[in-house]
Formats: sequence, structure tokens, C-alpha cells
Amino acid sequence: MSKKEMLDKAFRDAVTEINVNSIDDEDILEDVLATSMKAYAERENVEFTDDEIRATIVAGLETIRKAGKDFSYQNKMML
Repeated sequence: MSKKEMLDKAFRDAVTEINVNSIDDEDILEDVLATSMKAYAERENVEFTDDEIRATIVAGLETIRKAGKDFSYQNKMML
């Protein structure tokens, strides 16, 4: 598995454990996700830099938000 795939898996594991919609403060959310990703790296005996973790979190949260925008539109149409 490539390092990028490992970072993506660490992010997926983090957002599976944490409800990202329940944390309003962006800085706290990023810290919580980063801590979870670091724990994943330790468990899997791989090394991620803080910059790699941050870039993965930013990209992942952007993807989640884009998906959420589409979902809210669908909810309005169903009413």
C-alpha cells in the first residue's frame, strides 16, 4: 500500500470514529482528526509528517463538505 493510500485510510478511519458534524470549531476538528491519524500511523508502524496529515485532512473535509451540499439539495427536493 502506498503512503497516500495509508494516509487516506487513516483519514477514513478517523472520520468513521468521529462525527465530524458534531464539532463546530475547525481547529479542534483538525486536531482531533490529526490525533486519530497519528494513532493509526503508530499502530501500523508507518510515519506521516504533520504536513502530510494536514493536507489529507483539508482535502478529505473538502470532499465531505462537497458531498453534503449535494445531499442537502436532495433533502429539499424530497419535501
